[in-house]
Amino acid sequence: GENMILVDNLYFGRLMRSARATARLKRTDAAKMLRITKEKLHKYETGKELIPDFVIERLFYNGWSMLAARSIPYRKNPAFDGRD
Repeated sequence: GENMILVDNLYFGRLMRSARATARLKRTDAAKMLRITKEKLHKYETGKELIPDFVIERLFYNGWSMLAARSIPYRKNPAFDGRD
């Protein structure tokens, strides 16, 4: 059988937008990465349309989480100050 996962579409859309903003991606560039229109991306981010599974899959493969992590400012750890 086919599996189904129920999610709050608006919540997931907001997470998607937050990840895009953290990665400093414009909607146009993010849409190109996901191979969708920027209008569709806007509808997904605002919860106006259900996010298809292929879009979620592409999000993970494009590594937005890695891009987001890379954009977090580096803070020195006091335990290692003077060693690096």
